[in-house]
Amino acid sequence: MPPRRRKNKTRRRRFKGVNLWNLSESLVQANIITQNWFGTDPLAFLVGKTTAGYGQRNLAVSNMGGTMIGIGELIGLGNADGEANRAAAWNNIKGSWFPVIAQSVGTRVGFTVAKRLTRGVRSDFNKTMKMIGLQNEVKM
Repeated sequence: MPPRRRKNKTRRRRFKGVNLWNLSESLVQANIITQNWFGTDPLAFLVGKTTAGYGQRNLAVSNMGGTMIGIGELIGLGNADGEANRAAAWNNIKGSWFPVIAQSVGTRVGFTVAKRLTRGVRSDFNKTMKMIGLQNEVKM
């Protein structure tokens, strides 16, 4: 009886770059959460923002009179009272959980519909990236 021969599996290449479509959807979702729960944008939540600019320890007061809470305020960096800010953030989360869910679901549905409608344009963009030589770094 001849020895058993296995057929080699075809190797699949994985995309290791940045998908601009998914990145934009993630940024919109992060903006929804940080605006509703912490009163600030995602960048200011992570690095802090005062009237002098980004990268400051304590966040400024928002236009609507409420305090903008960042990650530094939640853990108690600088002059911030971490416990009071955590309580304020928890009250925001309890008070705005439904709008966050509604906006997140609406965003997901909107991106899904837009992805279907822009299939041709995105395909052309990906072909252009392939011609330029960036098919492994960027796609839409």
